[in-house]
Amino acid sequence: MQHISDPSFAPWLHVALLGAVIIGVGIVLTVVQLWYSIKTRDQRMDVTGDPWDGRTLEWLTLSPPPHYNFAVLPDVHGEEAYWTRKQTAIKQDALIKEPDYQPIEMPVSTPVGVICAFFASVCGFAVIWHIWWLAILGLIGAFAVFVWYAWQDEHEHIIPVDEVRKNARERRRIRMEHLHNLSQST
Repeated sequence: MQHISDPSFAPWLHVALLGAVIIGVGIVLTVVQLWYSIKTRDQRMDVTGDPWDGRTLEWLTLSPPPHYNFAVLPDVHGEEAYWTRKQTAIKQDALIKEPDYQPIEMPVSTPVGVICAFFASVCGFAVIWHIWWLAILGLIGAFAVFVWYAWQDEHEHIIPVDEVRKNARERRRIRMEHLHNLSQST
């Protein structure tokens, strides 16, 4: 500041300046870290799906995960099924037996939820402000979208077993390489 009208505020303004400098340094360091991470992303990319040696089932999928997540439902026994499975694979230096893959049925992506939420928001706004014609219009819109969706013939699509098997085998290949790297490092 060019002029401080009350000199008793000066120490507090210096403390505020110090805080602003610390925040500024933090922002600059964040930008530098993002720039460095983007620049070196190829060397840092994890393809194992388990970069932090996780203990829970979400680390069992590919990285990035396929849109169906698991090729087969994982066999869960106990609290830490993935950790137990991983430790057993490390001890035996082998993955579990390859399962029998089946086609996966997935829902079709649809904007129905977003459109209905829009009409419900319009209806809620209108009810709060007692705009009854708009509330009725919102209800009719939401109902019409639900009826339209209910009359659609196709609500699911099938992921062929060949695609599921190909993705799962790629996952197993990556896991096996990772497992061999672990056994060689110990």
